[in-house]
Amino acid sequence: MLQQVKSSDMIAETLRADICLGRDIEDGMLHEVALAQRFGVSRTPVRQALQRLAYERMIAVKSGVGSVVTPLDESKRANDICAAVAIIEAVAKCASAHAAPPSQFMSVVGILGIMDISQLDRAEDFFEARAGLLAALAEMIENPILSDAFRAAYWRLIRWTVRDHAAASGPQIDHLRELLQSAARAMKHGTLAEGFAQIAAIEGRLCQPS
Repeated sequence: MLQQVKSSDMIAETLRADICLGRDIEDGMLHEVALAQRFGVSRTPVRQALQRLAYERMIAVKSGVGSVVTPLDESKRANDICAAVAIIEAVAKCASAHAAPPSQFMSVVGILGIMDISQLDRAEDFFEARAGLLAALAEMIENPILSDAFRAAYWRLIRWTVRDHAAASGPQIDHLRELLQSAARAMKHGTLAEGFAQIAAIEGRLCQPS
């Protein structure tokens, strides 16, 4: 079906959801021509979107084969999540020691509000909440190198949480709610650095086998 999505950012956003939710991808392959037809664009924005996904380790570009979705390897689960946590800890060390601006605090509170009216037992709604948190946090990171590293590592963490949500949604929903509530409290009464430190501590629990 033709989808009127024009920018490479919007294409990447759609493909991330497809990968995380395991939908609309045949044989784990992403083909430029087929994607260009699907989104109603030339191959240039598709190629840009795929380059971004490759940087985020969502896909791997293999010579003579094409773009292949990178599978989740259970033996690397802890390493993937701990890498994301380490980057969040680095963000906390580099973040402002001043009070978080109200807009940043409210962006986290807003996701909590969305959770209250969402059906979080549905994978799509859970994914949207997780993706919304990533977007909100990435906007708070001033260092562009750290911001890019955070996005790449946190998408991997999100893939694991969506997979775990499919097996047992309750623990993942409770984890996300606690994460948001703790981060919001830290940002309201403390600093942005303390908010990221809280996030690192809570996400670190996911390093344990599911």
